[in-house]
Amino acid sequence: MKKRKLKGFVLPTLYLLITISIFVGVVLLGRDLSLTNKDYDYGTDALKDNVESVLMEDTIVEEDIDAPVDNENATIDVHFYSKDADEATQQKSLIYYENTYLPNTGILYSADEAFEVKVVASGKVTEILDDEFFGKVVVVEHSKNVRTYYYGLDNISVAVNDELAKGAVLGMSKNNAIMDTKKTFLLEVYHNNKLINPEEFIGTKITDYSEN
Repeated sequence: MKKRKLKGFVLPTLYLLITISIFVGVVLLGRDLSLTNKDYDYGTDALKDNVESVLMEDTIVEEDIDAPVDNENATIDVHFYSKDADEATQQKSLIYYENTYLPNTGILYSADEAFEVKVVASGKVTEILDDEFFGKVVVVEHSKNVRTYYYGLDNISVAVNDELAKGAVLGMSKNNAIMDTKKTFLLEVYHNNKLINPEEFIGTKITDYSEN
């Protein structure tokens, strides 16, 4: 039988095809591994974020709620207005502004000199707003259903997303449109998005409100 010889270009062509196949396989495998690693990293970051979020929401420090000012530096000038209070108490709970008496939504502290305003309990700064009457307002979230608002601050020393320990200084009191003869500051407290009396809130614990 006569042996047939492969033509000269066949073997080089086979070697080239094999080489290309190996190269393509390595590239595709590397791409798959790269995608797998990226997906893993993203999943880890997402899991970390979720854990931190859950811990932030579920971990509430059990501590007494303090007054936002030192008693020797300022006193309550206008109390919280309650429709259920007696007439004498209601009269002490009205803010006089431009010939109009307005029900006070919190407690208004005042003094002749500027005084420090402190956060009443541990929490996180969620907003810093502008109010047309008082000026700057700092909002602190203490739990998923308790927030405090600090109206009329000057020289604010915190920023949004700051984690605060109880007693941290938020800023200083100042003159405002409501009361320009004294340095004042207004504290509001919201529980489940409803205003409550800050004087009854001070001295309790955030955990007292966590299930309500």
